[in-house]
Amino acid sequence: MFNFDKKPEKQEFSLIPCGEYEVFVETAEERPTKSGRFQLSVRLKIRDDIQQTCQNRCLFLNICQKTPEKLNDMDRQVGGYIYGHLYNLLDVTGILASGKKFEDMGDICRLLAGRELRVTVYHEKGTDGVVREKINPLNGVHESDPNCEPTANNQPQSPAYEPAKKFSAPPAPSASLGNLNDFQTIIDDDDVPF
Repeated sequence: MFNFDKKPEKQEFSLIPCGEYEVFVETAEERPTKSGRFQLSVRLKIRDDIQQTCQNRCLFLNICQKTPEKLNDMDRQVGGYIYGHLYNLLDVTGILASGKKFEDMGDICRLLAGRELRVTVYHEKGTDGVVREKINPLNGVHESDPNCEPTANNQPQSPAYEPAKKFSAPPAPSASLGNLNDFQTIIDDDDVPF
């Protein structure tokens, strides 16, 4: 039985502060737009396994197809998508190798799922006057936004951090590990630098 006797309270989310965040690709899919073209919609989740603010909050990145009159030869090679944006996303997630070819956008979406990267969040006012989060998966704090003050998230997480070349698989289906009584610890927490 479903009972809807109360109207839900409206949830308000504050803007994620400007700065750098380590995220992973939660979902990636190709979606149609109102104009009839397509966009690659990437939902990123701020990692909760490292110390940073806004853990588990989501960010969104959309890479759109260009209008036919604005296409160049490189955009045509990637289905009309903005070549530079798509190239950079695949590069920072460690997917891109020189000369790599993909059958279709579905291949790219499957490879993106679960990948880790570092993004910079900045704020930008839309044409409707609403300030929203924007992300840049490549650069430092967005220069054009004077409201973006450095935060703790602008600082590197670790001197050993290697930007955006980490790999991870999509979450595995839950399965029983069976009896772990014979498991032998090889490294303990004191041996790990983090």
